[in-house]
Amino acid sequence: MSFNIGDIIDDRFQVDGVCSNQGGMGEILFVNDISGQIEDKIVLKYCKSDDPGIIKRFQKEVKILDEFKGNSKVLNSLYSNTEFDPPYFIMKYYKQGDLTNLVDLIKNDKVLQEKTFLSMIDCIKELHVKGIFHRDIKPQNFLLDGESIIASDLGLGIKPSADSTRLTHTNMYAGSQGYIPPEFMEGGFKYADERGDIFMLGKSFYTLLTKRDPSNIHDRDVNPIIFSIIERACHLNKDQRYDNLEQLSHAITTAYNIILGRSVSAYTEVRNLLNDIQINHSINNVKVDNFFQKLSLISEDEKKNICLDLTNDFFHEVLEYDINNYLENFLKTYQKMIEDAKYGFVFAETIANNMKAIFYSDQVHDKYKASALELAIRSAYLMNRFDAMDTCSKMIKSVSEENLGLHVSAVIMKNSDTFIKNIEASECKCDSIINSISAIQEN
Repeated sequence: MSFNIGDIIDDRFQVDGVCSNQGGMGEILFVNDISGQIEDKIVLKYCKSDDPGIIKRFQKEVKILDEFKGNSKVLNSLYSNTEFDPPYFIMKYYKQGDLTNLVDLIKNDKVLQEKTFLSMIDCIKELHVKGIFHRDIKPQNFLLDGESIIASDLGLGIKPSADSTRLTHTNMYAGSQGYIPPEFMEGGFKYADERGDIFMLGKSFYTLLTKRDPSNIHDRDVNPIIFSIIERACHLNKDQRYDNLEQLSHAITTAYNIILGRSVSAYTEVRNLLNDIQINHSINNVKVDNFFQKLSLISEDEKKNICLDLTNDFFHEVLEYDINNYLENFLKTYQKMIEDAKYGFVFAETIANNMKAIFYSDQVHDKYKASALELAIRSAYLMNRFDAMDTCSKMIKSVSEENLGLHVSAVIMKNSDTFIKNIEASECKCDSIINSISAIQEN
């Protein structure tokens, strides 16, 4: 269905022209309220499809908007009639358009970057407070209203308690290409959570900073501190993303504090937290989270300096908490330090003992245990430290659980040119490890 200039909709709204017809299920028209009840400049969004599923989704959008009347961070419906054919709602006209109109300004204005990103997070927080997940976050779905930003296009918004049969086969993968979290393609769209919206926010930040397609993000022309945040927000494994919007907001604020020179350096903050944990033995979950979050924001050289000072006691203390979300990036720092080999050869034994603490922790996932083992092996081998080699060998021999054994076997095959090939296979407890060692010895 389409309308022409001069048409009257629902005996009340006269069409003045087309505002936008780019939406997936709705067209937006300039209208005026001939009843005189609404005097401001307004637009009417109506469902342009006759598909029952899409009509139902449009009606659901209007219902969600009704929950935010008076809210300054979410689009407001000024009037609606979802029983009319076609269903529609009235909203304020935002002459500044959407966030894509800020791209050229944002790229070189760090203050505007921070303000914009935090405002976007605040908008989505308003949804999450009511248990609603947006599921279609992108720059085009944030409207500009003077100095404020408004979340819009809630047609894919959903509450976790909503009927799991609500989606048809044709729209089960709805969303915007390049912004869609991978779990949405595996049924997760129906059961979205906060981390799905965080993924799409990260992709949106990237697009606003680079004007590039967010399908494949890379760090060219992006501040490395900000890119580390985007990279975590957009991690393919949702368990590795920020847990909630508060964490993401805190990371953005801390990053721009560093970039804009507004506060004590992150390096100093990491040092203070390390002293609190390592020297004062003052530790709790918040301090552990803060330590690893701030560690991710400092330079590579600063990270290496921190790692050189981490004691075995530190590892045993922090491993009382779940740090799996941080281990991937944390172990990358050790990897770079080992590759650079800019540390005393005796430190290879410290690395082996620290990695041993990770390897034996009940809290750590098997893939990170295997990564820790490999780091210990590489350091011991490159520095030719026999005590460190012995520590690695004992770690391998101790494995009895088959799943961990498979991860360790992969490490063994990858490092078959090292001292690992001299381990006595018969002293190992896991079949896959025995087979791996036997295979490299035969070759």
